Amino acid sequence: MLVAALQRHQLSRMAKKAAAPPGVCRGTTATLGRFVRARFDLDLPGLLNAASRAELATMAEAAGIDSRGRAGEVRERLWHWGACLEAGGDGWLGTAIQPRPHRLGGKLVILGPDRGLSPPAPARPRPVPPAIAPPPAAAEPDSLEALWARADRLIGVRLGPRGPDKGAFGTRVAALLGVRETGDSEPDWRGEVEIKTVPVIRDRSGSWRVSEDPAVAMVGPRPLYKLQRVLWVARIADDPLAPVLSWYYQELTDSIRALVARDLHTRPKGKASTTARGYYLHKRFFADSGFLRSLN
Repeated sequence: MLVAALQRHQLSRMAKKAAAPPGVCRGTTATLGRFVRARFDLDLPGLLNAASRAELATMAEAAGIDSRGRAGEVRERLWHWGACLEAGGDGWLGTAIQPRPHRLGGKLVILGPDRGLSPPAPARPRPVPPAIAPPPAAAEPDSLEALWARADRLIGVRLGPRGPDKGAFGTRVAALLGVRETGDSEPDWRGEVEIKTVPVIRDRSGSWRVSEDPAVAMVGPRPLYKLQRVLWVARIADDPLAPVLSWYYQELTDSIRALVARDLHTRPKGKASTTARGYYLHKRFFADSGFLRSLN
């Protein structure tokens, strides 16, 4: 019903966005409709994410759904309508059979399962923790369990303004953990666990999302070597005091390795005139790796 409601120019735009062959894009309304239906078969969130605001309004009106509001709000209402239609009611919504997507950045995102360790949450999404004083300086943790316990004591610490150095937050967090950063030669803690901060912000929906692709390493070192075991530390990026929200410990299993292979990319790293390049992880990695599920 939703695809059938779209006009030819709307179907053509969606087909082009889905990388349809030129012959399909020049085809009839029926040809375009068949391609779009096949491309998004069993992927209602994907169909709704690919639709523009005008196309969402067309679909909503065809389904008898309120088409007012922001695009993300309309997507959410259309998903609920379609999921209930498919499942014969709302009894399965939010289960493994019919997982409920989160609305992040106006898109519908199915968060990946937990694939790591994180501290208990008093509520979901995790509330901004009350401010606490930084823990006193201490020796380097002598075990993984001690490292996680030290990370627990950072939740609520305000890291303060970053300053001109983009790596300042990582340096501060490592120091608070009692770990000396090793740079690009090897992972930070005992050459075994890399420590990385991840900037997160509240979405309009109230959920947490990653605000920008975090850097992993400069081009040159083996990036997978730095990602064998990582302690990700979530910091709130749109608060000038940069509170520590949570942490997430993860090891490079086969499933995480596949996500890294998909999402690791390079781009210039440094000042505008730099020729240096760094490895970065795309934000979608954190949606699929379990990191965002631990926050939301």
